[in-house]
Amino acid sequence: MIALQKPTYYLWRTDYTSSEDFEADKEKYRKIGFRVVAFADGQPDKNIHNGIKALIRNHIKEISQ
Repeated sequence: MIALQKPTYYLWRTDYTSSEDFEADKEKYRKIGFRVVAFADGQPDKNIHNGIKALIRNHIKEISQ
């Protein structure tokens, strides 16, 4: 049996002028099959993968202390 994963779509709240526009886009991507990850702050032009790796490293460092 093959398990399919939903593709991930990243959204930044700072790209939207209103929360209604943000929620509408988020729902649009959900309806077409994406798993939507929303960020409240940060710079959308930065490499998201580096940020996620740093977040995981910091979490591991905190729980191992």
